Amino acid sequence: MILNKFNIILASVFFVVSFSAKAIPTPEAVEPQYDDDGNPTYTIKYGKGDRLKDDGTPLNLIQIECQKKAVDFVTDEELDQCREDDSLVEMKYGWRDFATYKGWRAYHAECHVCHGPDAMGSTYAPSLMESVKNGLSYDDWFNVIINGRGEAEGAQKGNVMPAFGTNTNVAPHVEDMFRYVKARADGKIRRGVRLPKLPKFKEED
Repeated sequence: MILNKFNIILASVFFVVSFSAKAIPTPEAVEPQYDDDGNPTYTIKYGKGDRLKDDGTPLNLIQIECQKKAVDFVTDEELDQCREDDSLVEMKYGWRDFATYKGWRAYHAECHVCHGPDAMGSTYAPSLMESVKNGLSYDDWFNVIINGRGEAEGAQKGNVMPAFGTNTNVAPHVEDMFRYVKARADGKIRRGVRLPKLPKFKEED
């Protein structure tokens, strides 16, 4: 049902991407961020770019909210209300930081096969978006990815989480993947493969 909500709300507001315009004036790059406890976190810069559809709508849509909640998290009743009254729908425009973009890329290269696209889970493995939303810490995230998890450690029965500590496509990107999934869990970025991003941060010499 959740998978259908995104498509329904998009259809209800007639969001159809059309590549027909100027370059978006992207804000400056930001370095990878950490919260006050030293855990990796994301940056979202809000604002409408000047790359527009034919009807004047900006192309840098980063989230859709229904009654001030990310569309992934609304109930069926709330969704029906938004379909009937588009004043309850808010289109959020902006850019995610490059580290979070790298996390999206790494997640969909290695993790989505089991944990589903957009961190939403599957019949085989849990939704990482929901796990982080429900309090999965970065330390636990790191330990499970690097060391794996068996049934004795809480894995789903019959489904063992393998260790990725020696996987060079995963281990270097654990922080960035957490940034991506945390942004999804906090309702800051929508489902999708080509969300707008900030430039890559380059340290000064």
